[in-house]
Amino acid sequence: RSGMVMQTFNERELEALHFLREQTKDLLQPGYDTDYNILRWAQGYGFNLEEALFHLTRHLKFRRFFDLDNVDKIKDNKILKQYFPLGLMGKTGKNNHLLVVECAGRIDLSGILRSVQMSAFIYQRFKFQEMMLRETNRMEALNKAQCSSVYILDLDGLKLDPSLLSIVTGPYRLLWVLVYTNYPEFIDKLVIVNAPTYVSVLWKAVSPLLPERTCNKVRFATTLDETIRELEKNCDMKYVPKHWGGDLIDSNGDPMCRDRITIPMDSIPKELYWKPNDKSPPYNQLDSIVISAGSWKLVTIKLGACDRKPFLIFNRYSERTYSMAIYHSADENAIDQSVEEMRDWAPVFDYPPLPTVDYLKVPALGPGVYKFRFGNEQAWFRSVTLYYRIRFVDESDNPLPMEVIN
Repeated sequence: RSGMVMQTFNERELEALHFLREQTKDLLQPGYDTDYNILRWAQGYGFNLEEALFHLTRHLKFRRFFDLDNVDKIKDNKILKQYFPLGLMGKTGKNNHLLVVECAGRIDLSGILRSVQMSAFIYQRFKFQEMMLRETNRMEALNKAQCSSVYILDLDGLKLDPSLLSIVTGPYRLLWVLVYTNYPEFIDKLVIVNAPTYVSVLWKAVSPLLPERTCNKVRFATTLDETIRELEKNCDMKYVPKHWGGDLIDSNGDPMCRDRITIPMDSIPKELYWKPNDKSPPYNQLDSIVISAGSWKLVTIKLGACDRKPFLIFNRYSERTYSMAIYHSADENAIDQSVEEMRDWAPVFDYPPLPTVDYLKVPALGPGVYKFRFGNEQAWFRSVTLYYRIRFVDESDNPLPMEVIN
């Protein structure tokens, strides 16, 4: 645990820290276990500790499943590195904040969705979030005060395209929700700059889908003067790039500071779009399951004992939102157990429909019974067809003996 000065917390905060720590002690890893990291969960849910506990527990399981403590060792996804402009500028020099810039208007959203598989997107985005978290924790340890971020979302270059509304309210929103339900209170202020006039329509569509607490952090700045006014509240302007009204230029004299953030000026070339291959075949070659509105189904698999380290390889594809979780028990007789009696290895999250077939390979938990839970809780009327392929393999992708129970 970091050596925080406990007197900085009031009674309600101390109670929250004690409760959340005690309830999650089996899942908390030393690197993550700081007072401020845990306090953010209480703050993010208005000190409703049961709700905060639910989300923190789910996050700690998510961390473990995706091995987020070591996500920095994963190679960058080249397409996202080049075409998804997101950068940490550094400290703001005021109120113990960090400054993040995302030039979202320059993102070829539909190109990203056609080029990058979901797990690759998750790993790349969480790699950034974990780097932010480490920097946040470093500032907190140094200054003995809570740190969060001022986030500039620059929409310059955003093209009004018929698919934009469905992308922003669908996959893009869900990917953001996945980030912010795992990193509450990461943003203190979100300043949206250079927004075209039709963004108010997008905002009307998106804002009801976001938590009120998140919406309250958003500020629209339509002119450079407004941008400067908003940023001055939380930034010493010498730390803000000149392009957004500050004084900072990079080592190349660039007012956008492109030594810290890649800003693409082009769409993703179509030859980089994802194509089916042996690892991720076309979705119509996968198994499929139809889930009616408001319900969920299980696929049960028994993995036999073997002398090699097992890995799960998982493909998935759907044309609408679905939820997913994976449960495990080392007991061979767990076939008849309810999932509540098993260990939830990958906790329940909603995943967006993407035009690519996903590919994920993670170390498995060993022999026993695995239950894959697929849900359609979001829908009121329409069923969803989920296409999937589940394989257990060794490190070299040789298949391991497994039995599909149902």
